[in-house]
Amino acid sequence: MAEYSQAGILTALLLFTVVTVRDIYMGKNLAQQQQQAADSLGVGSGGLRDMDTHKPAKQKMYTGPVLKFQFWYANRYSRVFEEYSRSIGQLYPDIQIEGENYPAKPIYRYIASFISYFKLLAIALVVSGYNPFPVLGMDTPRIWTWSQENKIFSCLMTFFFSNMLETQCLSTGAFEITLNDVPIWSKLQSGYVPNIQELFQILDNHLKMNQVDKISFPTP
Repeated sequence: MAEYSQAGILTALLLFTVVTVRDIYMGKNLAQQQQQAADSLGVGSGGLRDMDTHKPAKQKMYTGPVLKFQFWYANRYSRVFEEYSRSIGQLYPDIQIEGENYPAKPIYRYIASFISYFKLLAIALVVSGYNPFPVLGMDTPRIWTWSQENKIFSCLMTFFFSNMLETQCLSTGAFEITLNDVPIWSKLQSGYVPNIQELFQILDNHLKMNQVDKISFPTP
């Protein structure tokens, strides 16, 4: 296979470095961004409320029912949360709706972080051509020789395979719903996300049981 120019390899390394550093930065600052956004919207440390520009912000001393969604932010459940928030807000205008990321277990987060750094190191070694195996007292494996003959392809394969492993580690598949901190739905237990009609029925039943159905909560 024809050799790639040094400029092309350096460009590819720069691209992979920027994307990888961005992923690491976004992962580390997710909690901080959520807290800052929650503070700016006037909610507690629980999470982010649905952002609807046509709906006035609730007061911090809100005493009505609070509906909280916890889900994995990186998949389609973010869109489901937004759609459900709009629908619920129209039918139950007195309910405060919050949404936040359902975090993976700490061990999986550590593994994902390790994979991110290893990905960056592996791509740097491949592009630079530095062979670390003699330093470690090991024979150079064939895959290293192959990676040096196919630098661009090996960097692409490392990048996408590592991203797949990171996503698998951080994926929880959660879509948990609580009303006033009382669980009313768990995808981790039921295995599926309720449709909006099911959720309306669940909310109606719980609100009636708590004698808050159709009660207007005055804003101080």
